[in-house]
Amino acid sequence: MLGFCEERLQINIKESGGNSSHCVCGELSLLFSLDFSIIAVQAINAGVFFFRCTICNNSDIFQKEMLRMGIHIPEKDASWELEENAYQELLQHYERCDVRRCRCKEGRDYNAPNSKWEIKRCQCCGSSGTHLACSSLRSWEQNWECLECRGILYNSGDFQKPKKHALPNTNNVGITDCLLEESSPKLPRQSPGAQRKDLLRQGSKFRRDIATIIIELGFQIKRKTKKLYINKAKIWNSALDGFRNQNFNPSYSIEVVYVNENDNFGREHPGSKQEFLSLLMQHLENSPLFEGSLSKNLSLNSQALKDNLYYEAGKMLAISLVHGGPSPGFFSKTLFDCLVYGPENTQPILDDVSDFDVAQIVMRVNAATNTADLNSITNEFYNYLELIGCLRIITSLSDKYMLAKDILDYHVIKRVQAPFESFKQGLKTLGVLEKIQSYPEAFYSLFCHKPENLSAKVLSDLFTVHTLSDVQALGFWNSYLQAVEDGKSATTVEDILSFTTGCNSIPPAGFKPTPSLECLHMDFPVGNKCNNCLALPITNTYKEFQENMDFAIRNTLRLEKEESSHYIEH
Repeated sequence: MLGFCEERLQINIKESGGNSSHCVCGELSLLFSLDFSIIAVQAINAGVFFFRCTICNNSDIFQKEMLRMGIHIPEKDASWELEENAYQELLQHYERCDVRRCRCKEGRDYNAPNSKWEIKRCQCCGSSGTHLACSSLRSWEQNWECLECRGILYNSGDFQKPKKHALPNTNNVGITDCLLEESSPKLPRQSPGAQRKDLLRQGSKFRRDIATIIIELGFQIKRKTKKLYINKAKIWNSALDGFRNQNFNPSYSIEVVYVNENDNFGREHPGSKQEFLSLLMQHLENSPLFEGSLSKNLSLNSQALKDNLYYEAGKMLAISLVHGGPSPGFFSKTLFDCLVYGPENTQPILDDVSDFDVAQIVMRVNAATNTADLNSITNEFYNYLELIGCLRIITSLSDKYMLAKDILDYHVIKRVQAPFESFKQGLKTLGVLEKIQSYPEAFYSLFCHKPENLSAKVLSDLFTVHTLSDVQALGFWNSYLQAVEDGKSATTVEDILSFTTGCNSIPPAGFKPTPSLECLHMDFPVGNKCNNCLALPITNTYKEFQENMDFAIRNTLRLEKEESSHYIEH
């Protein structure tokens, strides 16, 4: 065999004019530089799809020659392709401001999505970043290149000098500040194993980055649009009809059109997708599919189960998260743990029981002080315990703990097993359930806790200001926000956000488009929920500004609530 290799090598050298580094397919150079055992290991790891010459990258001629020489090439995918989460490190995003004069008081690593302190990465390399305010970027859509990439673009002739833009509510940043950047810390090349270890050490950081996870889920959304005709007064039925339509695809972009069955002219009005999803989540929270006061569990509703509504509810939740809607925020920890770890690994608590009679039985069992009391309780509720399969012989007082556990397991988990399985299937839409199970720490706050109350500062940072806006009106706006936060106004910060966007909290993935302000010569403010734009009135005095803002926001929200409250209560 080696004689043949030497002969082939001589032929190659001769054909290449005496250049021994010439490679026809690379196999002979490889054979004389590596031991056969190393080549065999490479073949086993690479498989038939990736085993090729390391010099010329040829696979056909190379593999034929290897087979002739006794190297076994298994018909399988490469070992590195079969490894679970082998490319997890690709999900890591660079989040640091590298502009030399970073103006963020919270530091270079601070990132606040949908505000001027959101970090924008270099569009070319992605390994350097800047706060929008630190480089005079007006919005996320505006491109930005780091110093190194800008130099490459400049030398290639493709560089276009960016226009100056003044960022509202910040000190003007000169164009030279954008160029005085620190070089981004280029990470040394690491092996996949070392990278995975680094990710495990920093795992909690990535699990908490819920906005990134939601945005990644949003990459599934296609440009193709599906129009949904929504009647606000019948939000549930409208959504149900739209999502059940055979032409509906969860990965299509959603376009909302509001209709009113009482309108004899059949007029249609463009609607806000985020407002529609917000109204839908509010209805779902108060629907008979869930039971409980604040932290809710699934209920047992035979008609809803027959109509497959639990599946539809899970599907709606998944669509809302991926398409930029609000988070639910009303799940009990028990329901969430069932989704993540499975019902068999979840232990309900007394707070999960919404039925007063059942809760009384559990409390009496837990309060028993001797076996006589425990036997008395068992006899009193004999029929009920027998019906749910929790009847047991009492031999000691410690049996009360197992009896209480069995009752809780049945009422909270086993009783709603069919609704739970249907709901879980719906939540698999667009891969949401898989993400929840992969990042439970990140999703727990979205499902089990309401968003924190907004502050005047958060709302101020959320809005971008149109150029040439009235300075006095903007001053009134900032004073108004502070008055609202201090309770000196008839409205709340959440009311202002709802008036502008249709949502009373910031969605996990942020707003799209970013909320904006403009000042117009008119008496009252106008909220454009389709564009998330708030038009402020230009008035002579602050008192007039505040009164007009309070009147418009309060009455608009009241009318909208009355419009939809009848069906929600029904």
